[in-house]
Amino acid sequence: VKICFPIEIVLCSWFRMIFVVVAYENVAGHTAGFLGLQISLILLTIKNSLYILATQVSYNFIGGLRNTRIMAITYLISNLAISFAKVTATVHVVTYGEGASWTLRPVGSVVAGQVVDWIWMIFNAFLPLIISFLRARSEYALDVSIDMKEQNYLEIDFY
Repeated sequence: VKICFPIEIVLCSWFRMIFVVVAYENVAGHTAGFLGLQISLILLTIKNSLYILATQVSYNFIGGLRNTRIMAITYLISNLAISFAKVTATVHVVTYGEGASWTLRPVGSVVAGQVVDWIWMIFNAFLPLIISFLRARSEYALDVSIDMKEQNYLEIDFY
């Protein structure tokens, strides 16, 4: 956790490259910032899933500890699988400046890259919102207090 957080901060700060580097002028530079965001989201998914597993968090609405662990592992493996495909495609764009050939293959009325994008967005944008909402309703809120010991001041006469 202590190692991942600084890496995530740097990668997320590089995300601004998508707004600085114009895509039609430099596709690789534009996409590199998004690659950093993808990697930081993968690290966050791993950390959150391992937290659930390590702390033995149990949600009754899922069916207790066993089902919570099954859901966490299933989410982790599924997200890693789709993220592998997404990152592979993104690395190809950053390296070669164009989409990988497999992402351009037709899948019905769309191409494979679009399907990967949709599934990736479900796992990294839509599901985290639902999961965080359910976790927030099921766990106790943090009680944060800012306090310090009473200070003892010396009576010093500087004149």
